[in-house]
Amino acid sequence: MSESSADALTQEALSHWYVRLLANGISYFDASEVIPRVSSWHEWCRLWMERAAAREREAREMEEAGRKLSAAEAYVRASLAYHFAQFVYHEDLELKAEAQKQKVAAYQCAAPRLNPPAERVEIPWPGGRVLPGILRIPEGAKGEGGAPCVVLVAGLDSTKEEFYTLEEVFHSRGMATFAFDGPAQGENADMQLRPDFEHVISVVMDHLVEDARLDSSRIGALGVSLGGYYAPRSLALEPRLKAGVGVCGPYDMGEIWEGLPALTRQGVCVSFQTDDQEQGALKSQEISLRGCLSGLDRPLLIIHGAKDRLCPLTQAHKIAAEAGDACELVVYEEGVHVCNNIPFLWRPLAADWLAEKLEVS
Repeated sequence: MSESSADALTQEALSHWYVRLLANGISYFDASEVIPRVSSWHEWCRLWMERAAAREREAREMEEAGRKLSAAEAYVRASLAYHFAQFVYHEDLELKAEAQKQKVAAYQCAAPRLNPPAERVEIPWPGGRVLPGILRIPEGAKGEGGAPCVVLVAGLDSTKEEFYTLEEVFHSRGMATFAFDGPAQGENADMQLRPDFEHVISVVMDHLVEDARLDSSRIGALGVSLGGYYAPRSLALEPRLKAGVGVCGPYDMGEIWEGLPALTRQGVCVSFQTDDQEQGALKSQEISLRGCLSGLDRPLLIIHGAKDRLCPLTQAHKIAAEAGDACELVVYEEGVHVCNNIPFLWRPLAADWLAEKLEVS
């Protein structure tokens, strides 16, 4: 890859995802300091890992001073910087894997001292693998029948740790959250992407319904970006889910393949374990809701931004049309992809809607 094309990838990443960094916990200070130093896309991961390490040192200093909660919050900041070091970066897969490893380790340092605490859960998966997850149950949600729970479903390049800033809107409304890494996500980046994600959600549900702290009759799902495809599909095909929310997900990825950013197309190829763009384009056609949503008998909320340049608004309209009366469609005219420029609008709406559907008192 030429230096000029690498620079173009940096600009592409910033064009599509800068607001995502800010919405999901990267400070404006860190973004404004690190990004100007990125003269080539090859440098992106290394420079963000350096900033993450600095935040991690601060966390250890707070810990040594006995400032336990402050240290936990600082470890989360470090974890998020490690995450965004590698999120759409595929130039050096060993470096990407190291950033992923450091991200998980930093979050685990924070986990027990967060409010509510974050419990690591490992759900068995065939082949001796696990689906690693983060379960957080707010104290006020621990009723006699167990807490209602929202399963948070990541997208192509997001992972369980990236949901930290989103989780709070559910906790404050009396809902537990469970975020996890499925195939081709986070700690399972070496596994192949599963278009039939309902099977993954079913394995997750097998575990959650056995947890006495949760109300098995009040479990919903919310997914963002590609997770906005996974969640509606899983709602349609996994009957134990009571309600679902999809945010800016595709109806049929094959239809939008040519318009996707180069980094996203590269990520799809890597997730399908191919380095051939034509093969990636063919595999993307398997990511389709066509025929899945007809007859849906549980509520679905679709949220989309009219200015989404990754997943056009027409995809949301197709999801809503097929789901019929079971679906509510909310379009924010100013919203970009995942409406990351207006999290203060869509996140409370989604949380209020799920609180109503999950009968949170």
